[in-house]
Amino acid sequence: MKAVQFSDYGGPEVLRVVDVPEPHPGPGQVRIAVRAAGVNPSDWKRREGQYRAFEDVAFPAGIGVEASGVVDEVGPGVSNVAIGDAVFGFGEGTVAQHAVLAHWTRKPDDLSFEVAGGLPVIVDTATRALNEVGVKSGETLLVSGAAGGIGSAVLQFARLRGITVIGTASEQKHEYLRELGAIPTTYYYSCT
Repeated sequence: MKAVQFSDYGGPEVLRVVDVPEPHPGPGQVRIAVRAAGVNPSDWKRREGQYRAFEDVAFPAGIGVEASGVVDEVGPGVSNVAIGDAVFGFGEGTVAQHAVLAHWTRKPDDLSFEVAGGLPVIVDTATRALNEVGVKSGETLLVSGAAGGIGSAVLQFARLRGITVIGTASEQKHEYLRELGAIPTTYYYSCT
């Protein structure tokens, strides 16, 4: 199968499309035929070697940690999904024709594979951030950069928890924030 890998640290020029053996799921895992894979800052930071101090990378290394696709193999102990189900979730080396996911959920029919493939990192980050802040129903939360991927997710999860959200964004994004249930405000930086 084809996969994107790198064999040395560097910029985008170190990425190569290569032939690799197909992966197979272990216990509690599924394999998908990848339809879309997300690209995150962690991917290029890992590729550039910025994580060397705390993460070992064995070369050649795959790229990508999130994807969507159709289940084509189920590992031992998995009972909540079947071959042919559309899912999205977390794995390693997901920028490939097939990827093994360790964590996944079913993809709703009205959600495209492209959008689903970019959701796991955003949703996980937003959920962890909101849990860490500890804001409760009836309280107010200010979300900086509320129109971005993680900001939009934080805003929606907060609203589901009964939290009032004030979201900062450029003025042209204010209607979008209102549609998500936030009170929009602009941001202003002063260098004086």
